[in-house]
Amino acid sequence: MSENKFFEITSLQNEIVKDTVKLQQKKYRKDSGLMLLEGEKSVFEALNHSIELKYIISNDIELLEHAQKNTKAKLYLANDKVMEKISSTKSPVNILSAAVEPNYKIEDILKKEKLLLLDNIKDAGNLGTIIRSACAFGVDGILLFGDCVDEFSSKVIRSSAGNIFKIPIVKLNSDMCLMQKIKKSHKIISTVAPYGKWGKCAKDCTKATYEKSYVVMLGSEASGLCNELLSMADEHVTLMTNNDVESLNLAVFAGILLYIINSKN
Repeated sequence: MSENKFFEITSLQNEIVKDTVKLQQKKYRKDSGLMLLEGEKSVFEALNHSIELKYIISNDIELLEHAQKNTKAKLYLANDKVMEKISSTKSPVNILSAAVEPNYKIEDILKKEKLLLLDNIKDAGNLGTIIRSACAFGVDGILLFGDCVDEFSSKVIRSSAGNIFKIPIVKLNSDMCLMQKIKKSHKIISTVAPYGKWGKCAKDCTKATYEKSYVVMLGSEASGLCNELLSMADEHVTLMTNNDVESLNLAVFAGILLYIINSKN
């Protein structure tokens, strides 16, 4: 134990090291109910939003001293080799934590007005960036439909710049019965490319009107929204682009669209 009363980790065979490495695996995260927070932004944003941290590991005493003021989690001082072993990034972070995944109920999210639904999003970087934009532009909650990437993977958390702790997110899987329930209280707005069957009847998103309570739906770059979701939408919107650009990166499009909607409400 160090003079600062931090537990020291020097061996790569330490059980805490082994458990932390396992958190890079989705199955272990789901079984344990824990997520891996990597980097100062993720760890301290979690602390700021009352996320329960089980333990924190760092090779920087000053960071541990700062964290100590805001948590009762166990604090470990590690060497550089340990940090390299437990980090999932090419350049090892200087602090990380094992934290309890937030558990949001769908009933609570349905009481909120401004919702974003993401269908079959597989890219962790895109999801994290969209979460960041959703927080910036007034979205109250996020629904994950279909087979989406794990929202609490370390890459999603990093890409969200810690904003994932500011907004409730729930998985709907492919529950169309629940979508029909949502439709009774929210206007359902689908986003489509400006061509094809759905694009021909879509409004320019800059000219569309947005109700007080709505769900804006975005699909993956590869496939867009599934037909079931497109068929139940109350309105379709699109973003017109210049120079024959077929489509934008999903996260870029989401940021533009959410900014436009936020400016109209």
